[in-house]
Amino acid sequence: MVDIEEMVPEWVGGLCGLLAPFVAYGLIAVAILVNADFSFAGSALSDLGAPEAAHGNIFNFGLIFAGFLFIIFILSMFRLSESEVGLIGLIGLIIGAVCLILVGVFPKGAAPHNLAALLFYSFSIGGMIIFGLDQFLEFEHVWGVFLWSNLGFALIAIGLVGTLSPEGIAIYQIMGSIPIMQLCLVFGSRLMFE
Repeated sequence: MVDIEEMVPEWVGGLCGLLAPFVAYGLIAVAILVNADFSFAGSALSDLGAPEAAHGNIFNFGLIFAGFLFIIFILSMFRLSESEVGLIGLIGLIIGAVCLILVGVFPKGAAPHNLAALLFYSFSIGGMIIFGLDQFLEFEHVWGVFLWSNLGFALIAIGLVGTLSPEGIAIYQIMGSIPIMQLCLVFGSRLMFE
């Protein structure tokens, strides 16, 4: 049986972790630039990939490519956990990454799009919480504190943003993705340089 830890070298996983947020946010930014009618206050990010959007393939490709990078990154993180708790958290993160790919494959208006988006956030954040617990159990307190404080920050920010109009769901989506982006940057750096 192949050991998951041997499938992806640490530096490759770390590099994918560092690249994933830049690919996702970079192509989202390009999609915003080419869609003049997009508004953070009145749109969802998925509007950028809808069939009627100008160059919707830019947004959708960004999510698909970032999802694959995220999977490679998470596979390399299996070496950071030796407990079943950590493995459950990492499996949750992989499921979240698969759902991110599905959000790009099934653009807004396709039946599974909304479910895939909801599952992306749910599994990714849930996986981070469980993996954070693993880091506490493995006496890696600094990493557990980082993960949980990161999530706390995001929840506070989302609560503050709650004063905005519900039509501006793009802001909520960006805020919800911040902990995932930070996980990629911090643990990607950890894999590459520790």
